Amino acid sequence: MLLVQRRDGGALHWQFPAGIVKPGASPADAAVRETYAETAVHCSVREQIGARVHPHTGVHCEYLHCDYLAGEAENRDVVENASVAWVAVTDLGKFIPESTIYPPILEVLRGTHV
Repeated sequence: MLLVQRRDGGALHWQFPAGIVKPGASPADAAVRETYAETAVHCSVREQIGARVHPHTGVHCEYLHCDYLAGEAENRDVVENASVAWVAVTDLGKFIPESTIYPPILEVLRGTHV
């Protein structure tokens, strides 16, 4: 899976590519646009995983499962991100504590999402 290492007030933390949905755009449009803008990776949205108010930020988040189409991952947003990495699903916990990940995302990654 594709992760970005976000700069957050001096601290660094890994997360999935993310962005704000602009007026008139859909969450799918934002996911494709932000993934490319941050990482140079082209993707397409396969399905919506779920939505919630993020417990730490209070922001409404929609989670989308995307498929890789093309592109070499690179950090294209050096202001917001320190790095970009392809990470094996089995190594996710080395980057993001699984206890902090929205449970339906883990279901998708483990192949148990319905």
